[in-house]
Amino acid sequence: MLVCLTASDGFIGSAIRGVTESNVNHAFIAFYSKEHKSWQALQTDHRGLVQVPAKTLDYRSIECYMFPDLDLTTALPECGDLIGDSYDFIGIAGFLIKICVWRLTGRRIVNPLHKKGELFCSEFAVEYLQKVAGMYSWMKMVKPSGVAPGGLSSSLGVPSLKEMLQTHDEVSRVDCPW
Repeated sequence: MLVCLTASDGFIGSAIRGVTESNVNHAFIAFYSKEHKSWQALQTDHRGLVQVPAKTLDYRSIECYMFPDLDLTTALPECGDLIGDSYDFIGIAGFLIKICVWRLTGRRIVNPLHKKGELFCSEFAVEYLQKVAGMYSWMKMVKPSGVAPGGLSSSLGVPSLKEMLQTHDEVSRVDCPW
């Protein structure tokens, strides 16, 4: 199983990359399905949290990361209750506002538009990873709804999933397998 970060060309993706000053705007969990005989992605999109063939995702670049010492599949049974949760489009706007307020004032605010029971991509990825058996404390201590897909925490005022994956020795970057 992999944690994947991508960049896409759509309006929302461009806005996220612009505000976060990052080369990525989307996060998802990928796994090889014996049933489908292909790589699948657990991701949030306009339909909510869905499982789709990874090769059908639309992106212009991808980064894949693995936790060699952990079995990420242990979280799959615990995430079934999240399938179908709505995508939090309004929450994304609130998250971008949160980042801008921090940059302008230095004040940390709660996302004023985030709805309980709705997810955005990095929030789901972190929630998923926190349910993995034996997950490291540095991942368990972050609040999922306060994590950006990319960027530097020093310029965001919030943690970045990409930065967390790149700065911990327990994680390895790997080539995309599809």
